Amino acid sequence: MKIRSILAYSALACGATVTVMSAPPMSRAAVTTQSAITVAQQTDLNLVGEGEGTLSIGTRPSQTVTFVTVTSRPSQQVEISLRLADGNLQRWDGQLISRSGSEAQVRLTSAGGADATGTLTIRYQNSTLISLSGSGTLDGQPLSILFTVGDDSVSRPPVASTVTLAQQGQGTFGLQGRPNQAISFASVTVQPDDSAELTIRLVDGNNIAFAGQQTRKTAEDIVLNLTSSGNADAQGPANIRYGSNNSIISISSNGTLDGQPFFIQFSGQQASTQPPVTPPPTGAIICTGQMQNGWQYRAEATNQRFTQIRWERSGAEPTVSTLRFYRNNAQGQPVYRGSFRAATQLALVDLSGGTPRQGSQISVGVEEWGWSRGNCR
Repeated sequence: MKIRSILAYSALACGATVTVMSAPPMSRAAVTTQSAITVAQQTDLNLVGEGEGTLSIGTRPSQTVTFVTVTSRPSQQVEISLRLADGNLQRWDGQLISRSGSEAQVRLTSAGGADATGTLTIRYQNSTLISLSGSGTLDGQPLSILFTVGDDSVSRPPVASTVTLAQQGQGTFGLQGRPNQAISFASVTVQPDDSAELTIRLVDGNNIAFAGQQTRKTAEDIVLNLTSSGNADAQGPANIRYGSNNSIISISSNGTLDGQPFFIQFSGQQASTQPPVTPPPTGAIICTGQMQNGWQYRAEATNQRFTQIRWERSGAEPTVSTLRFYRNNAQGQPVYRGSFRAATQLALVDLSGGTPRQGSQISVGVEEWGWSRGNCR
């Protein structure tokens, strides 16, 4: 969960000295056999966590998850319960496929009376759930979830999280010697060790999955080096541009598949190209600054609480990050957290101690960008 690496360094901003997809198909059988032996030697899981997360299923509006429980049995069957913000409860069933002292992976098998597929990554400490993330399908519809506990410790060492992107759209898959085929959906999953999987769904319902390795990631794009597709060899890069809400803006890839040239061109359906601009209310405090990579920010505080950051940079679409109060740090300064385009975690530290005003300062930190001081007016 990237927010840890930002919040763990919150004290730096204050002037102190202190910061899902499955494995590639060719290796799956070996991994499952070894994992089953390890899992069988460990006690049952009984995890609970209260926090905030997002559940997305197909084209339905995303739902907020507020509470999660995970329980397993000696048979390695796992039950996951999700409490939604509207009070409804969802129950998923799966199979425990691997487990360590702080992380487990579960293969989804069903959700209530519906069929389900995909892989979930569960991170925990003792009996406390830290995060739940993953993607797959529910009755044939794309599914993704990202949930983190609300009281995650700022002193916990940074732990990388799984990145899951998914988007409906239009595109073309071409393979030499065969007719081009239309693409209707694409997903990308990058594990903490940078292993990755790119999956495209054709309009005839068939899926084509590529395994590979992430070689670059910024707040706007990901580059993968593709290495296989099922039992076939694959070679070539894949460039993925992504946006808010874990959406895919575009995918461009070309290379060889079992020695035959192939290409992928995909454009995701975007609901809006510009974020809404809300004029600051009367009496609002505005704090501005600039990150080292050129992104300028404008943080707004109302009633002495910061609510959002608007980002702008020449040649790039502006975006807005919503802020949530997290906690006060050791110096009594409020810490807020949010994300840049729902993928890169960020934190804002109110250096005024909770009374932002003209002349006070903030410190803004973004994962992989570093920190910047902003001035308030």
